[in-house]
Amino acid sequence: MGQYRKFPKKLIMANKNITFTEIKDSYDEFIDSCAKYNSFTRSEEIQKKKYTECQEQIQVIKGYKQQAIQKEDEHIANQFFHFQCMLNSMASSLKLWIELKDEKYQSAWCSLIDAQEYIEIAIKIADYDGIRNMEYQFECIEHAVFPGWSLYNSPGHTETIGKCSICKTDFIHCDHIENKIYMGQLCQRVDRKIIEANHTAMVESPYDRRCIMTKVSGENNKMIDYFTWEETDDLMEKDGQYYVEGVFFSFHSLDVN
Repeated sequence: MGQYRKFPKKLIMANKNITFTEIKDSYDEFIDSCAKYNSFTRSEEIQKKKYTECQEQIQVIKGYKQQAIQKEDEHIANQFFHFQCMLNSMASSLKLWIELKDEKYQSAWCSLIDAQEYIEIAIKIADYDGIRNMEYQFECIEHAVFPGWSLYNSPGHTETIGKCSICKTDFIHCDHIENKIYMGQLCQRVDRKIIEANHTAMVESPYDRRCIMTKVSGENNKMIDYFTWEETDDLMEKDGQYYVEGVFFSFHSLDVN
């Protein structure tokens, strides 16, 4: 493989050129070291430390990816993007356990969705047993740890088509395909502007699963937290209606550039 200049970061040897194979070996070793702490019972302090290390390693990989982009080596750039997504997935998973322990349940749910979506992107580049095992693990966590949401919010709105994240031109005029990977980046429509938001629908398969129901009608005219099933201080009129409260829209974005 081609040579890539060393970045002075953890896990990579200093002051020398390094091959893609050596970088991959260090990446594999680091991912394995994180996986040991990817469960609820592991020390929260260690999980926080590994989460920070993941963020550092993501920057290392993005530095190598940028070199591949400069060399116009799309295959290697995409491989580094795969590493980037896998590290982000691992970081999101570690964050999930930290937030659960801190009783930040809605944030923990969003971290799980992040972890799953990073896996979906990584699979576009490379599909193998290890990544499918992580995908299955996240599915098990979802079913075992969180409520089984049968309905989500799906906002109805009118928006501009936006620009292409790859070539920066109006999306309607470019040749790139949304959600396809080009030179280590996921093509997306960016700089979109919402013209009008006029309704929301309750659906089983939403565009964004972060748009969840967070509270539902309970007894004594009070709302119930859908995560903890505890009564809240919210009082609703006793009119025979069933009330729900939830996330209408999410502006969250993933690290896909």
